[in-house]
Amino acid sequence: MLEAVGRLTDEEKVRNIIRAGETGKAEFKSSFSIDIKKQEKAGYIEDASLKTVVAFLNTNGGVLLIGISDDGEALGLNEEITRFHKGSNDKFLLYWKNNLKSRIGEQYYPFISAQLVSLSGKKILWVACSSSLTPCYLDSRDFYVRTNPATDKLEGPKLVEYVNNHFAK
Repeated sequence: MLEAVGRLTDEEKVRNIIRAGETGKAEFKSSFSIDIKKQEKAGYIEDASLKTVVAFLNTNGGVLLIGISDDGEALGLNEEITRFHKGSNDKFLLYWKNNLKSRIGEQYYPFISAQLVSLSGKKILWVACSSSLTPCYLDSRDFYVRTNPATDKLEGPKLVEYVNNHFAK
């Protein structure tokens, strides 16, 4: 009820999303760039977050929390920000924005908001996406949609049918 009247802090809102778990409109990623098992930067880890953003844009919107494990543990992005962005939140957010711009497209900025939120001293990237008015592709070629609770790639006739049905004017 407090959330409905806007009295919850951002931290409390993020905690509520975590408590509800992953759904068709909520996804958790442990990091943006670091393969947690190998402890090194990996492009395919970044791909996973960007695919989710594209899927939310192509479906009904949603929230991506980066720095949260699949089981809801707050891992935080502190180490990633320190190792790859000189400890600067601004440099991390600029890196995030530049990935959005180059791999998804700046025309989708109005449908995406992102901010760092602190949960017990751990930095979490909270990405809120609304549904786009036009189809969105990752790297201008890959089309994803959100199902409960997964991201699926559509190709060929399934892609054409989805676009015709979902984005029909």
